[in-house]
Amino acid sequence: MFKVSGLFITVFVLIVMFVSPVRNFMNNLFRDKSLLEEEQVIGTVSGYSPRVEEIQIILTNAHFDPGLADGVMGIRTRKAIRDFQKEKGLWPSGKVNSKTWLELNKEKEAIKKEVVVQPVVLSSENYSREVKSEEEIRKIMEPQEKAIKERFPKDKNKQIQVALQKAGFYKAKIDGKIGPQTKEAIKAFQKAKGLKPDGVAGDQTWDELNKYLRD
Repeated sequence: MFKVSGLFITVFVLIVMFVSPVRNFMNNLFRDKSLLEEEQVIGTVSGYSPRVEEIQIILTNAHFDPGLADGVMGIRTRKAIRDFQKEKGLWPSGKVNSKTWLELNKEKEAIKKEVVVQPVVLSSENYSREVKSEEEIRKIMEPQEKAIKERFPKDKNKQIQVALQKAGFYKAKIDGKIGPQTKEAIKAFQKAKGLKPDGVAGDQTWDELNKYLRD
């Protein structure tokens, strides 16, 4: 009896040892190759992933709609990735392969450049004497603050759309949202001005757009 039980256990263990690798091999063989590549690029996306959360934040800042930045790769995030891939001329698989990850990082850097405001630097003349009152500080800072506000307006997105409209490149609603239509208009404007057509209103693009706001 004990010999039979021992033999049964041995056979069972051998079957498990053999079946598990075979099952894993078959799973990997028939898995979506794009999913495998995605795991190589950003790691596993089952459950919460800080990398997925980062992607969601980038997509949101780029005016796509991945939903809540919860670090979970859901249907809405997949759709936002597909929309992003379409705009960048990539295959819209909804999976983050190496090319998509590269474009996401480019978008991240472009957004950083858009939001960075240069610090106010007082001239050496202002430092050459002691500031004695708040009124004096206000007089020193006021013209520089005004210059910053003119350079970085509060609702810059709307001003971009207004400038594009005045330049004849944008005919949609002025809603302050840099969506696909606005980005295409920015690209067309950049091409017309001999700038890199990346769809991002960086310093050079903004300088050109700003000319239409002064009219």
